[in-house]
Amino acid sequence: MQDYNHTIKDAQNFADQAMKRIHQEGLPATPDIFELWFNYYSGENTEVARSIDIMVSQNFQLTLDRCQELHRRLFETDKSRETLERAELIVGSTLKDVDDMVENVRVSNNDISGSLETMNKDIAEVVDPKQMKNLLMSMMQETQKMVGENRALEKKLEKSSTTMQELKQEMESVREEAFTDALTGIANRKKFELEVVRLIAEARDGKTPLSIVFIDIDHFKSFNDIYGHQVGDQVLRLVARTLRDGLKGRDFACRYGGEEFVIVLPETPMSGAGKIADILREAIKHKEVKNKQTGEKLSRVTISAGVATLRKNEDVQEWVDRADRALYNAKRKGRDCVVMSDDE
Repeated sequence: MQDYNHTIKDAQNFADQAMKRIHQEGLPATPDIFELWFNYYSGENTEVARSIDIMVSQNFQLTLDRCQELHRRLFETDKSRETLERAELIVGSTLKDVDDMVENVRVSNNDISGSLETMNKDIAEVVDPKQMKNLLMSMMQETQKMVGENRALEKKLEKSSTTMQELKQEMESVREEAFTDALTGIANRKKFELEVVRLIAEARDGKTPLSIVFIDIDHFKSFNDIYGHQVGDQVLRLVARTLRDGLKGRDFACRYGGEEFVIVLPETPMSGAGKIADILREAIKHKEVKNKQTGEKLSRVTISAGVATLRKNEDVQEWVDRADRALYNAKRKGRDCVVMSDDE
């Protein structure tokens, strides 16, 4: 959570404005939605005001999904930073605890070792059975003390290990959220840009093909205008789900932005990528779309796609540009089709 520096009166005013707008838009007053609108009216986060004003000027309905996506995009950096700062504190504290425990055990073991060495010398010189018995009992007590301290250390180390494991899971969760599109639930553009660099290096090292398919939903703006943005969001989720469910192995789909998606196909040549794109196009085309609120059957959703396979000395931007041009050519051909890159 970011820091806020407002007077009580100003904070109350911003909160009242936020709650009024939340009710006006028909949104739930959840913490993330409230934070978004509080920032909008307080001006604390200028990017919030800019993004919402753009959406309003373009007649976008401020649905719950859109607001949650906006909140995640604009505030996830703070969340990641908070988690990282907390992780640093936990790791530092845990390492200090472990160092202290190890040092305490080292000192204790040295003391016990010294005592046992002394007892060994005494045993070698003792002649009285009673004295021998006492020395053996002392030796057993020192040994039991060492065992007890080692068990205590083991329990503390187990606790530290559990803490570190929980922290690792939390960090993985934050990382996953940062690379997931909030509206559709598939990977986002940030994930694409990160993974594609690694996959290019892997493809070149192994001399294997690597293809991408750029996909755009046909006439999506008109679809939004006719049926509304909630239905538009429903269509985006349907396309994303169909892409995700239709891919196998290491292939994955991302929402690239707006109504545009990209699928990445490792170890797949141009011909194979074209076939996969066409199968997905047909699958989406034959999906039945209904308005969830009214039950009304809506017009079929179609997509256009452009395919490009990585060339030998090509950088990422050149590769993406070729796929994008192929997509543009698919649009020019009348949409609802797949076009291979003409640069191959």
